[in-house]
Amino acid sequence: MEADCDSYRSSAPPYPDPKNDAEREANRRAADDYQQQEEEAATLLHLAEELVPVAPELLLEQVRLDLAAASFHVAPPQPLTDEEQGGVAAYIDDGQVVVDWLPHARLDRAALTTADNDGTDDEDAVRYYAVRNAMDTALAAILTGFRYTIRRQPHARLGHIIGQPPTTPNV
Repeated sequence: MEADCDSYRSSAPPYPDPKNDAEREANRRAADDYQQQEEEAATLLHLAEELVPVAPELLLEQVRLDLAAASFHVAPPQPLTDEEQGGVAAYIDDGQVVVDWLPHARLDRAALTTADNDGTDDEDAVRYYAVRNAMDTALAAILTGFRYTIRRQPHARLGHIIGQPPTTPNV
């Protein structure tokens, strides 16, 4: 029996030295549970590799539904006209789903006019960037709350690229 315990201890994860049979049994069960968890994790990773990626159009529709569930009106991705309000824009860019925040056309226009005049300290520009940054941060929190993986747009652009669909059912 003692040889059995020695071979078991050498191949098992480091547990405290057992002082009696009950502790030995508890260590064996813990090692078995650990091994089972490792095998299940490996199986899940293997299954995940075989999953077919979700088509961007389907992912875009799911993102739009989730944003609507969060009480957002999803705006069109094209430039806003004078009559249109700003809001969340969800669209496909280069085969990837992108979510971004568009300020109202008035704020957008005022900030562009200021930028053309190199007025970086202008109140319109300050408001524009305050709104853009705050909403960009809020969108990141909301999207991750819906279990999407996100990453930033390249080249310091605002907006989030959606990496995968949520793993939980719709809210």
